[in-house]
Amino acid sequence: MNPNCRFRCCSLVTVIAIGVCLPNLECRMSNAADVTIQRFESDSGSRTVSAVRVANAALVHTTQLVPDKGRAENAQAQSENLLQKLDHLLAQHGSDRADVVKANVYVQDAAVREAFLEALKTWAGDDMPAVSCVATPLPNPQAFVGLDAVFVSRRKEIPQAVLQESNADSDKKSRGARTSILPSGDVVYVSGQAQPGDLAEATRATLDELSRTLDFLQLTKAHVVQLKCFVKPMKDIDIVEKQIAKFFEGEPIPPVSHVEWISGSYPIEIELIAWAPESDGSESVSYSTPPWMKSSPVYSRVARIHGNDRIYLPGFFAKESGSGAEQVRSVFEQMEQALEQSGSDLKHLAKATYYVSDDKVSADLNRLRPDYYDPARPPAASKAMVSAIGIADRTLTIDMIAAPTQ
Repeated sequence: MNPNCRFRCCSLVTVIAIGVCLPNLECRMSNAADVTIQRFESDSGSRTVSAVRVANAALVHTTQLVPDKGRAENAQAQSENLLQKLDHLLAQHGSDRADVVKANVYVQDAAVREAFLEALKTWAGDDMPAVSCVATPLPNPQAFVGLDAVFVSRRKEIPQAVLQESNADSDKKSRGARTSILPSGDVVYVSGQAQPGDLAEATRATLDELSRTLDFLQLTKAHVVQLKCFVKPMKDIDIVEKQIAKFFEGEPIPPVSHVEWISGSYPIEIELIAWAPESDGSESVSYSTPPWMKSSPVYSRVARIHGNDRIYLPGFFAKESGSGAEQVRSVFEQMEQALEQSGSDLKHLAKATYYVSDDKVSADLNRLRPDYYDPARPPAASKAMVSAIGIADRTLTIDMIAAPTQ
């Protein structure tokens, strides 16, 4: 065992950790019963992580949390308000701050990103999650920052199927769940899909197409854990939410997050995460294409992680400002290093999110991705052109979810 690996025990009973620290790496492991969390420290010296690996856990996915309506304080106050909301959700699952493995952060600009990260470092202490950021307007127009998260549920009894839950302080008019439990089993990532039409028509048609993909996978709406919508404009988000409510009529609505994108001909793209019963397979991740769709050498229509061992990477961005090609290469170099640290590689990627704010970097990303991906097994993906990525002098950020090599 690596002597630099520090353990944090979350239970009074003696436990055997099934996760191990890989040789010559710095990581922190938290374990209770047979759940393990490994944090791999980045080389930036800023108390950030290059990867978080979690095994044998029921994972809670939250909806997009935004500050309360009418709250118009500064970014620091709004950040603290969001983290208080997350504390409340953690408490509902008997979880603590060290159980948060991924945070997707939505900010007004780079200054807000810095303010939120400072608040998060204070809140999380030595147990930082993998963090990804993008700049976007939010459903609450007064919001400077929003957040959705993935964390380990510590409940004594975990459901055997997806469980959507609301809470007492949620909007009484909304059927949307605040949290969704992804139980033990497989996790399925469906790449972003889009259909033409005005916003209402496109949303309805895209959801129908996603339903068709679920049928192909022998899954149903009840298996959906989370949706993410890339939409324009954010001010019309009520139109999207009404169509989502109609789609899930009679059923709980899973957590949903929204990002405003600068798209081409389509007003919305929607991706989803779904749970599936655990399946046997020689590979930790597999890829598939519904028969009516075309396959691609740079992204898969569907990726499925088999079993209960997943690796969350943060949103990597270039270490220095530069051309589109230089940014792409810097990001992939960091990603390869993080994957090696955490027990994965470029052939075991499951889900990519690419945020780009410059046409040149977008073109260079398309041109260079084949240099890094096995064309038979690229990750499921969404690529969103956005106004900014929330980092000064950068126009590309990529976050990734991977499976271990074994």
